[in-house]
Amino acid sequence: MPYQMPNGKWRAKRMINGKVKTKVFPAKREAIVWEVQQSPEAWNAPNSTTPTACLLDFANAYLDAARERFVRTTMCEKKMAFKRLFRTIDPSLSPELFSPAHAQAVLREVLKETRPKTTNNTRKNLAAAWEWGKKFYGLPKLNPFQEVSNFPADESPRYVPQESDFWKVYDKAQGQDKILLLFLLHTGARRGEAFNLKWEDVDLQAGKVRLGTRKRAGGGMEYDWVPLTSELRKALSGHRRRARALYVFTSERYKGNRFSERNRFVRELCKAAGVRPFGYHAIRHLTATILAYAGLDIPTVQAILRHKNPNTTARYIKSLGVRQEKLDSAFGKRKGPKVLAFEPSTKAVGT
Repeated sequence: MPYQMPNGKWRAKRMINGKVKTKVFPAKREAIVWEVQQSPEAWNAPNSTTPTACLLDFANAYLDAARERFVRTTMCEKKMAFKRLFRTIDPSLSPELFSPAHAQAVLREVLKETRPKTTNNTRKNLAAAWEWGKKFYGLPKLNPFQEVSNFPADESPRYVPQESDFWKVYDKAQGQDKILLLFLLHTGARRGEAFNLKWEDVDLQAGKVRLGTRKRAGGGMEYDWVPLTSELRKALSGHRRRARALYVFTSERYKGNRFSERNRFVRELCKAAGVRPFGYHAIRHLTATILAYAGLDIPTVQAILRHKNPNTTARYIKSLGVRQEKLDSAFGKRKGPKVLAFEPSTKAVGT
């Protein structure tokens, strides 16, 4: 079916036997007629001059398909990869004419503007897009971006805060923010998993919580049940008695709706506590560090963090039996202030 371009014209497109051709028309009706008239015989005629689909058409088709599978942050990465591509390459170029030399030229230009790690990430996203195009868009079998090697990149060590710094930050938090920080530490939850948590995902009687993520193969939402420590279970119980919203952690600014980004929250607390700034994901790393220092084996730590492909994560949880006693023992060995069952909520930091 033809689609309208930003300039108001209509682009028709047909795929036959894995080969794509496209043509632009001033009116939708003309584009439809052209699509209907296309056939293998017409394409094989010696005087056939219909142009093949261009790189821009391929990019739009891929991004449309990707929106069905990936979260917003991943989509932003993929869009940026194509923006960098078209800063060097003419969007109207046919994919059949795009070579490894073109890919190398694109990535070298990206390297001039960004770090090697970012350049390699651009290469990864464009190579993945080309693989999709081979299956669904009739692109040439040779993947130009896979022919270009990754650029040497120094790995930057991730900063993991001291546990004492975490508790200093915790002391500066108020109300539900204390419970949020404790939840992040005792479950190893990702920021999005905590913000999307609903009360229906919390089983206080059984002492477990259900966390959902899309950060796995396929992009679909997948869930794992994670045990609650005794301390976190007590804190959530008190919080539940006062809750009036569908979500566990809600914003006063947005009338009880869940948080979306809240990027500055932890870092503002770090500033108030006078410690080196860290973010949400650093707390997840701190959780892993505490569990490792407590002597839990690597498969158990990985099961708690759910940082595996979906099948092995579920298998580890079932076979190893991650129990509340293990978590209580691990976090109980570290000295830190105890959380109150519930503190009256005040205005949250960084909302």
